Amino acid sequence: MIMNYKQAKQLQAIKEAIRVSKEYFLDHFAKMICGDEPYDYFTYRSSSKLTRFFQELDLPYTHDGSTRRLWVKSILEDINNNSYGIKHFLRIYLALFDESFLKKINQNPILDKEKARNAFRELIRFSIKESTIPKFSDSLFTDIHCIQHNINDRYCEELLKNAKTKFDNHLKKDAINDLWDIFERLKTYVCENKKTSTKIIIEYISDYSNIEINDIDEKFKRLTEFGNKYNIRHYERNKIILNEEAYFFVFYEMLNFLNLIIEALKNSDINKL
Repeated sequence: MIMNYKQAKQLQAIKEAIRVSKEYFLDHFAKMICGDEPYDYFTYRSSSKLTRFFQELDLPYTHDGSTRRLWVKSILEDINNNSYGIKHFLRIYLALFDESFLKKINQNPILDKEKARNAFRELIRFSIKESTIPKFSDSLFTDIHCIQHNINDRYCEELLKNAKTKFDNHLKKDAINDLWDIFERLKTYVCENKKTSTKIIIEYISDYSNIEINDIDEKFKRLTEFGNKYNIRHYERNKIILNEEAYFFVFYEMLNFLNLIIEALKNSDINKL
């Protein structure tokens, strides 16, 4: 592949993004190739179209029926291990915008090219920047991972464990989805009537923490509305999608609140765990 000056700069930027934050970059690049949220303004590619896209670029991969974005990410990881991997990434990126190539393989072009190009530039920028983003101290993050949540609900316990692992592995939106699932499930911890159960849980939290019932009730309502508004548990197209910087705040706010709920339940009359 003969490159001009602009392409050489793009290649160098991709190389640096992978060096600094490989998992994060590959995860989001895979979503762009698939046309999955939050990059659904890229061309959507089904299983067969993903196979043809790669094979027409002389990359001999055939989709195996697994989750598309995870499969593409695994392909990108395999390409990265090849000595020409970085150059292949540039070829893939350029092909996403090449209308003549897409017409040849009977795939739709990206309708809003400028938005898509800006998204890729932002991915590069954030990938390179990520290593300098202030995070919680290593000791605190270790403590969070080591906390055992014994709440007589194996499904919730497993979700909590998985959420922490996903967040640490740059699957931040999936991790936050899991936390909101736990939040909704805990609302029926006392009884099946969600409204009645939530009211009792709020009283337990108030007794445990000395926070006024009205304030806790407001917190429950705010988090429920937040999850609906910002595309956390629902995937309608009219929902607002958070950016990566917001995920850190949202994850730790919900995780801390879930810890409070769990501790209150453990110390309540209903459960002495």
